[in-house]
Amino acid sequence: MSLGDLKNTSRSRTRVASQQRKRSYSWLLPIGLLIGFFLIFVLLFGSRLVPSTPVETAPVITIRTGDDGPRTQQHPRDSTAKVSGVRGALLFQASGWVEPDPYITFASTLMNGVVKEVHVLEGQKVKKGELLAVLVDEDAKLDLKIAQRSYESHSKQIVAHCAGFEIIEAEITSAQRRIEATETQVAEARDTFSRLSKLSSGTVAQQQVVQAEMALEQQMALLSEVQSAIPNLEAQKLQLISQKEAMEAELETLATARERAQLALERTRISAPMDGVVLQLHAAPGMKRMLDMDSPTSATIVELYEPEKLQARIDVALNEASALFIGQPVELVSDLLPDETFTGVVTRITGQADLQRNTLQVKVKIENPDARMRPEMLVRAKFFGASQPHGNSKGVTQSSSGRLSLYVPERALVSDTRVWVVSPESRAELRTIKLGQESRDDHRLVLEGLRSGESVIFPPHDQLEEGERVESIN
Repeated sequence: MSLGDLKNTSRSRTRVASQQRKRSYSWLLPIGLLIGFFLIFVLLFGSRLVPSTPVETAPVITIRTGDDGPRTQQHPRDSTAKVSGVRGALLFQASGWVEPDPYITFASTLMNGVVKEVHVLEGQKVKKGELLAVLVDEDAKLDLKIAQRSYESHSKQIVAHCAGFEIIEAEITSAQRRIEATETQVAEARDTFSRLSKLSSGTVAQQQVVQAEMALEQQMALLSEVQSAIPNLEAQKLQLISQKEAMEAELETLATARERAQLALERTRISAPMDGVVLQLHAAPGMKRMLDMDSPTSATIVELYEPEKLQARIDVALNEASALFIGQPVELVSDLLPDETFTGVVTRITGQADLQRNTLQVKVKIENPDARMRPEMLVRAKFFGASQPHGNSKGVTQSSSGRLSLYVPERALVSDTRVWVVSPESRAELRTIKLGQESRDDHRLVLEGLRSGESVIFPPHDQLEEGERVESIN
């Protein structure tokens, strides 16, 4: 075997070995995928695979305290609870923000364009009809001029077209006169032919009789021709009438186009739709304002509100929301005006609670707003019950002056400051709490650290660890 054959054989063996090594690692891919899926499964559902510790639990008790007399709880949305102006005892407090009542008014452009001028700033008072901003209007002016000229040109065409009626009427009159003249000639030719045909034979030449008959026929044919001109002229007149109606309809279309052009020019000037104060400015010279964009403020010039019509949106904790009712008297204070108190009344209770905050939002009309108050200012609200000057009316809470208090079973306490709580993820959590001095039926008053609706864990606690999965066996 030659040296070249040995080299080729060596190279072939090298390639075969390399391919074998590559093939030897191909099995790692499915193994890696299985390991990856397993790790993802463990991360997502691993906590559920871990066995949970069975524990005995009890809920935190929520009690409205402050009155031992009987109470008739009132539904927040009961129409019989609309009591305002008469204030009872303080129920609870909550924070919120000032906002326009009932909503913000948007002054928007009704066409796409670029802002040319802005005539107002934030916080400025405006009157209804006052100019807020101007869009670039050169194109709108040219469109209006074109529409006006098209309308005028078409109007003149209609006037010129109507002149054809006078020509047709003149031709019809001329044709009628020709008919009358031809009828006279026909009568004359008929008389001549009649006379000649009644003469005895030989009195006149037969040729004259034939000529008279031919003259009569000729005049009658001419009369038929002249009479046929009248229907043609009448048809031309009807055609002119139809054309005039079509041109008048087109003139109305041009008039509408002119009005649209005029409206487009007027819409380049955005005016205030009401008396109010500029809450927020969304326009500046050179900025585009578009109607067909996804942004809700893409066409807005300014946001307006009436300073005499303000309300507060208050987030009320759900454990306090049972004391809410329409017409409920409210007092509001603001850090801007710490020495002043504003009165209000609950006008609306929203239909959906906030799951993240565990609150329910209410709207409180401010009855005596200050001119210095602005939307989004923080306020603190005090909610009062409705007092009963003449006994207890049906449907109105007599003991609504009470406050919600939380009580925890004494048996669940690890110490005077700690208790095991079941978290929303069903895990044990050692919580630090603050207890009050009051006790009721083997329950202690909780001042801080627990929330209404939570569950606490009864002993034994020796085997519990922080973050351990637990399962209630109640």
